[in-house]
Amino acid sequence: MMNPPPAFAGLEDLVDLGHGDGIDMRPTLLRVLTDLYLQRPAHTLEDERYYTELALRLIEAVDAPQRQALAARLASYPSAPRPVLLRLAQDEIDVAAPILEHSPCLTADDLRTIAAERGGAHAEIIAARPAPPAMEAASPARTPDNAEVIELSELFYAAGAPERRLILINLDYAMVAPADPASVIQRTDIWRLESAALQHNSEAVVREFERMLGLSRAQARRIVNDELGEPIAVAAKALNLPSDVLQRMLLFMNPHVGQSVDRVYQLAELYGEISVDAARRLIAIWRDADRSETVKVQYESVAWRTAADNARRALSEVSRRPELRHETRLRSRSGER
Repeated sequence: MMNPPPAFAGLEDLVDLGHGDGIDMRPTLLRVLTDLYLQRPAHTLEDERYYTELALRLIEAVDAPQRQALAARLASYPSAPRPVLLRLAQDEIDVAAPILEHSPCLTADDLRTIAAERGGAHAEIIAARPAPPAMEAASPARTPDNAEVIELSELFYAAGAPERRLILINLDYAMVAPADPASVIQRTDIWRLESAALQHNSEAVVREFERMLGLSRAQARRIVNDELGEPIAVAAKALNLPSDVLQRMLLFMNPHVGQSVDRVYQLAELYGEISVDAARRLIAIWRDADRSETVKVQYESVAWRTAADNARRALSEVSRRPELRHETRLRSRSGER
C-alpha cells in the first residue's frame, strides 16, 4: 500500500468511515473528490499518490454501479492514475469496458496482460480497440453549478473530521473562484471578533462572520454552532487570522471542542495544512448555497407566515370560546329574567 504524504496522515482511517447513522458516505466522497481531481489537467506526484491511495481504498467499499460511474469518468482523462485504471480495467466487464475502450493511459503491455489474464469479453474489447490509441484531449474544466456546490456544502457539514480534512485539502483543485472577505480586515475587526469569542458571545461572533465573510446569518450561525469545529477553522483561515486567535476562539466558543485539548490541536494543525484559497473556495460555495436557497426560503417564509397567522387566529378563537359561552349564558339568563 502506498504511503500518503505527510499532509495526508490519517488516511488509513478513511476506509472504516461512513456507516454512522446507517448512512454510507463513501460513494459520495469518492464521487466528489474525483470531481475535484478531474478539474485539473495535471497533478503533482504527491497529489497523484494521494488520490491513488484514496481511490483504491474507496473503490473496494463501493458497489459495481459506483465503480462503473467512476470508470466512465476516468476513461478519457489523460492524467488518470494508472494503478486506479488497472484496478478498474480488471473489474467485471461493465466496469472495465470504458477503460479498455477509451483510456489513453494504458500501455500496449497493460492491455496484453489484461487480455491474457481476463480473456473473454475483456480480450474482445481490447482486440477491437484502435491501435495505437489516440490521445484524447482533456475535458475542459467547468464551474460547478448550484446543485453541485450545495451538495458539496452539505457533504462537508455531514462528514466526520477525517472526511472534512480530505475535502478541504482537495478544494485546491476546485474550479471555484476563492471568495475574498466582504471587507478589508482591520486589526480592530480581529480584536472585536476575538473579544466576542472570549466573552462566550456567540451571537456577536455570528454577526462578525456574517459581516466579514459576506454570508447569511443562518450560514454564519451554522459555522459557529458546528460541534466538530472545522467551519470556524475555515472561517479563520479565509480571514487569515493568526493561529493563536483561532485556538482561543475554539477554547472559549465551542464547548464540544474546548473540552478536548487534543481536538483543539488537531484543528490548529488542520488550519496550518489548508491554504487560504481552499478556505475561501468553501466560503464561495457557502455564499452560492445561500443565494440558491433565497427564493426557496422566501417562498417557504411566506407560506410559513400564512400558516402561522391562521394558527394564531384559530388558537385565539379556541381560547375565547369558553369566554364566549360564558357571555352567552349570562345574556340568556338576563333574558329569562
